[in-house]
Amino acid sequence: MAEKIVIIGGGQAAISCASQLRSTGFDGKICIICEENSYPYQRPPLSKKFLTGDILEERLQLKKMDYYKANNIQVLLANRAMKIDRDSKKIYLQNGEKIDYTKLVIATGSRAKKEPLDEGDDYSNVFYLRNLYDAKNLKNALHLGKKILIIGGGYLGLEVASVCSSYGMNTIVVEGSDRILKRVAGEPTAVYLRQIFSIKGVEIIENDFVKKINNVESNVTSVELASGKIIYIDTLLIASGGYPEVDLAEEANLQIENGIKVNERLETNDPSIYAAGDCASFYHNGDFLRLESVGNAIDQGKTVALNIAGETTAFNVKPWFWTEQFDQKLQIAGLCNGYTDIIERKLNDKVSFWYYKNNMLIAVDAFNDPYSYMIGKRLIEEKKSPNKETISDINFEVKDALNLK
Repeated sequence: MAEKIVIIGGGQAAISCASQLRSTGFDGKICIICEENSYPYQRPPLSKKFLTGDILEERLQLKKMDYYKANNIQVLLANRAMKIDRDSKKIYLQNGEKIDYTKLVIATGSRAKKEPLDEGDDYSNVFYLRNLYDAKNLKNALHLGKKILIIGGGYLGLEVASVCSSYGMNTIVVEGSDRILKRVAGEPTAVYLRQIFSIKGVEIIENDFVKKINNVESNVTSVELASGKIIYIDTLLIASGGYPEVDLAEEANLQIENGIKVNERLETNDPSIYAAGDCASFYHNGDFLRLESVGNAIDQGKTVALNIAGETTAFNVKPWFWTEQFDQKLQIAGLCNGYTDIIERKLNDKVSFWYYKNNMLIAVDAFNDPYSYMIGKRLIEEKKSPNKETISDINFEVKDALNLK
């Protein structure tokens, strides 16, 4: 039987997998099922330069349209996969069609959390940001002098907050945890970034949450916080995180554990089905981990492709992230979970935080300092941990740490 690879999802993991398959010389059929009416596109700019107008829609595409034809990759747009029949190896589509596969890749990403709203709530001035459609709607709502409340102090919420502030909007961020970036960055990184937002006039309310939403017909007029504070607003953005899209997998009796559970080759409990990207949950340091990042989606997509092509490959996680807030570009290598010590290096407008777990370097957060980020990333990947006293010396050239024994 001729090989036919079907990929469900139109994001970074999907195109990474498809393009890697062709690069390895795989000559079987490839079909990508996109729920949206857009060819696979970049999503990180949606909360940054797409909102500001610095990047137009056509520049978001991951590959030019003629790439798919030239590489014999079928793309089904505006079509949703409704069911996976593992016994017959068929995908049932929303339009009534069925598609056969020999190997299936689930790259369905994640969907936005809607709390404190209910699933059925529909307000004209409440927005989410998960896809291009969301970004276009939000962009149309950004106006000088208007007040926006953003629920969620993670990267997404803060990126949009910096854009809104630059638009001249009265911008407020509400974070339920005791600090911003609680799940994704260490405290020094959060404190540094919070100071930037304060200087720019963005109000950040931590350790509080929206208790009640007040509306007039389909328009939210104000919110009441748990602390009792009432905030009158023109626009509300909910950016409190996402859920992995696992419904298809769950209905097909694939194992779910903080996402679609995969082994080291990113196979599910069905060896003919793989998962990659935001929806995939893999074993790392004693627990099942999901990483919602471009880097992870690219790496997992490539790993799946190599395994499908017969090159048995274990996924080697190399966490890296980046975000832009005002004039600050933050680049992160590694995961700082469980750190015991932090070394700060500061030189002019370049600041980096080096996270250690006992004597092991586990993460580097670098503001406007790509050099420290790149060196830190290499050190972590090569499992090299320079002495903390050495790193704390601002006169020490961090590149020399690569040569330390």
